[in-house]
Amino acid sequence: MPVKKVTSVNFGGPDLDILYVTSMTKPPLPHLPGDGVLRGSLFAIRGLGVKGVPEPRFGG
Repeated sequence: MPVKKVTSVNFGGPDLDILYVTSMTKPPLPHLPGDGVLRGSLFAIRGLGVKGVPEPRFGG
């Protein structure tokens, strides 16, 4: 990953074969390195050769 502070990952897309990755947007803490202009980005990673599992919809 081009960032150090990944916050969440989730599979998505019509075939659940895209891995979406979010990163922290807050400015870096003094003792931690910053992620520069890519902080707070959403990344879509394709071609991993794996798929997610669909989750049932919440019925209320």
